[in-house]
Amino acid sequence: MTVQGDRNEMSGKRIRIRGEGSITTIERGHKYRIRLRIPPELNGGKPKWSKQRTVIGNIADARVEIERYRAELEEELNNERCGLTVGEYAREFQQRRLEMGTLSPDTLARDELETRRIERLFGDVAIEDVDARTISAGYARLRREGVSANAVFKVHAKLSQILKRAVREDVIPSNPCDRIEDVKRPEARERRSLSAEQALQLARDLKEAPRDGRIVAVWIALATGCRRGEILGLTWADVDLESGRLSITHQLDKKKRVRSPKSRASRRNLAIDGGTVAFLSEWKAMQSERFFGGALVPDVTPVCTNELGEFMDPNVFGRWRRAFFADHGLGRFKVVEETWDKNGIKRYKRSGYEGFNLHELRHTQATLLIGGGADIKTVQTRLGHSSPSLTLSLYAHAIEQKDRDAADLIGGIMGEGE
Repeated sequence: MTVQGDRNEMSGKRIRIRGEGSITTIERGHKYRIRLRIPPELNGGKPKWSKQRTVIGNIADARVEIERYRAELEEELNNERCGLTVGEYAREFQQRRLEMGTLSPDTLARDELETRRIERLFGDVAIEDVDARTISAGYARLRREGVSANAVFKVHAKLSQILKRAVREDVIPSNPCDRIEDVKRPEARERRSLSAEQALQLARDLKEAPRDGRIVAVWIALATGCRRGEILGLTWADVDLESGRLSITHQLDKKKRVRSPKSRASRRNLAIDGGTVAFLSEWKAMQSERFFGGALVPDVTPVCTNELGEFMDPNVFGRWRRAFFADHGLGRFKVVEETWDKNGIKRYKRSGYEGFNLHELRHTQATLLIGGGADIKTVQTRLGHSSPSLTLSLYAHAIEQKDRDAADLIGGIMGEGE
């Protein structure tokens, strides 16, 4: 006789083995074998049976024995869980996030950096023994090593996230990170943006420059505020020139891999202005002649192509963009060295770039939109932020200026009434 219980689950607190288990008849009335289902959460989500145990006696004896076996296994499993170190639990946490399959490679890489620091600082500390004092000592060690306040905060945020799950799973009674008071999120640096005059001059420079995929990428950044990966990942299938819209459905990462956008909110459909429609239409016609002999440009073709008509290497684009900005008054190189190539032609080796970067064209978009009277929800949607509150926090300086302008406007009206 075999009685099989339902699939067992962890309770989220103390580990419980659920279901009736299995009782297999070897010799009716005299000999049985019993086993239980191990919670799948303890085996990477896969069902697993315990080792079999033989019971000499009748079926009632087997039922009594399976309950004893259940209590024994639960005690063993809970003792194993309590024996985890902080480092082991952090690694387990990271593995779970990896197996989710929904996080971007960049996010997982950042997670891995924080996880390794946690392993180094608290790898040998039993998780039930970790306390605020131990954690503070670890952070003090990081500071002595010259780790920035921002990096310490990121370690703290990750450790708190990990221990919060440990509390939910009843591994520890409370999260000691909640009692740390000297680790705060560093104040965000003020986001620089081009003035309206600088943005206008950049648009003029881009129009006058020889047209290629790099110039087009900077134009789209200025016109839409999209992120670099979103721009370089665009294909003509994402651009509707007739209706004046483009869709952000994927991005190109640093290793030239096309993948999903940064977040769900990053998937968006943006209106583009008439000037941008004309600019892109001209460029598409040039691509047709340059790469397809005058034929139609296939929808799968990248909008911002390299010299071979393929997706552009983000790192190569980044080096070119720094030089372009320096040549057009938006940055400079601290070191410029003259060299000569094998043909005797003078070359310049430049390093130590200081100035605007491409992402600050994104800030320019937000600042100009807010300054022009656009509502926060519209700015949030165009930039692909997850919430209006994020937009508010990032661009408080622009909003504050609009508030000052409003106060001056009201003041002028009030003054007229005197």
